[in-house]
Amino acid sequence: MPAAGFKAVLSQWASGVSVVTTKDDGMLYGLTVSSFSSVSLDPPLVLVCLANTNRIVPMIEAADGFAVSILAGDQQAVSQYFSRPGRLPTADFTEIDGEWTPSGMPVIARSLAWVSCVVHALVPQGDHTIAIGRVVEAGGRSFEPDHVTDGPSGRPLVYWSRQYRAIGPA
Repeated sequence: MPAAGFKAVLSQWASGVSVVTTKDDGMLYGLTVSSFSSVSLDPPLVLVCLANTNRIVPMIEAADGFAVSILAGDQQAVSQYFSRPGRLPTADFTEIDGEWTPSGMPVIARSLAWVSCVVHALVPQGDHTIAIGRVVEAGGRSFEPDHVTDGPSGRPLVYWSRQYRAIGPA
C-alpha cells in the first residue's frame, strides 16, 4: 500500500495528543505523539511508538525511563512545539512550561494527566520502536479535587483528519 493512502486511512482514527519526555545526562527532550496506549493493569504498562530516527529513542534507552503527558484542549501550542523537527535537547524547559515528577522526570505543566515510567521493553518494529513503560508515578489536573471539566482546559486535545479538534458531550 502506498504511504499516502495508508496515512489517509489512519487519519480517520481520532486520537488524544500526548507528549513523551525524558531526561538523559542532564538534557531534556520531548516529542508529540498520538500513538500512546495502555497495555496492562497488572503490572501497569503503557506504550508509545517512536520513529527510530528520532533522538528520543536512544535517550529513553540511556535514561531507562520516560514520561507521557496527556494534553488538554487548550495546549495545542505545546503539541505544535514538540512536533517541530530539528529541535535539540535542552538543559531545562525553555519555550514550554514544564514541571518535574517526584522521581525527576520532566512533564508538561497543566497537562490533564501524566505518567512516569521505567523502561519495561523497547521493541523495534519496522521504522519505529515501541517503548513499553512500567508506570511508577502518575499525576496531573485530573487528580486534583477541584478539577474543572468544562471548557477546553478540562478536556483532552484530540487530533483527527490532520487537524486539532475539541470534544464535547455526545
